[in-house]
Amino acid sequence: MTYRHFNNESTRSSVLAAVADTANEKAWQRLFDLYAGFVFSIARSKGLADADADDIVQTVFADLARNLPSFKYDREKGRFRSYLSALTRWRINDRLRAGKRDVELKASFMEEAKARMTAADEDFEEREWQSAALEEALRRIKPGVQSAHYAAFVASAVEGQDTETVTRLYGISRDNLYQIRKRLAAKLRETLKQVLEDMDSPRLSEPSSPTQ
Repeated sequence: MTYRHFNNESTRSSVLAAVADTANEKAWQRLFDLYAGFVFSIARSKGLADADADDIVQTVFADLARNLPSFKYDREKGRFRSYLSALTRWRINDRLRAGKRDVELKASFMEEAKARMTAADEDFEEREWQSAALEEALRRIKPGVQSAHYAAFVASAVEGQDTETVTRLYGISRDNLYQIRKRLAAKLRETLKQVLEDMDSPRLSEPSSPTQ
């Protein structure tokens, strides 16, 4: 799992201004935090520049704004990730075709997108989905953790820095780092499980409370 952070406040502000109604503003912020990095990563993987990938994020969220209020999740028909991936790839394809918009193309692309995906595509999307979930899980546990402990945990357990470097940077003992890792890893695993459930069941509601 690769930890990376997608944090473009300009894109975030543009998306929320375009799609968020007042009653659901917090819910849309949550959905952006859950899915924007995943959408952006797919767009970049297909060769789009950062600015164009940001545009794809905005377009996909505009689609979600139209569809999510009436979206009915059916696990038997596939994961929400598959729907979001297909939608994102169609929007990328649409952009690369330079305006050749075609309703029939969209319908067929959405239905066949998963069948046309290669094993490499599947692996990439799984890594990015897990990365997005990890990012959100870390965001949720952070408020309930001492800032120095949180930073040491991320540096050691998430980013993979060696023990000597982490203990020196944060002024803690090896035993203290071990205890921090043990405690926060358990909290992160529990929170990550909830985040993955939330990501597979998109809804315009308040986020789950961070695990304490």
